Amino acid sequence: MQTKTIGIKELQQNLAKITKEASRGASFAVFKHTTFLCRIEPPATTPDKKYTLADFKKIQFRSGDKNLSKNIDKILYGV
Repeated sequence: MQTKTIGIKELQQNLAKITKEASRGASFAVFKHTTFLCRIEPPATTPDKKYTLADFKKIQFRSGDKNLSKNIDKILYGV
């Protein structure tokens, strides 16, 4: 899908409409005059796996695991 170019005023006036379109797959480049401000994109797909308390119990904070932070991020954020 092609990125739509919009101005900051249009974003302010139509925020609900633009966020709804973004959730459906549209992306927007927001400009103020000729200056690029930001990009609004659809949310990334997340894995359908749901983690349980048992998954967290497997992680031991005093285990000396050097990748503990990455493992926690993987469970919480799907990173």
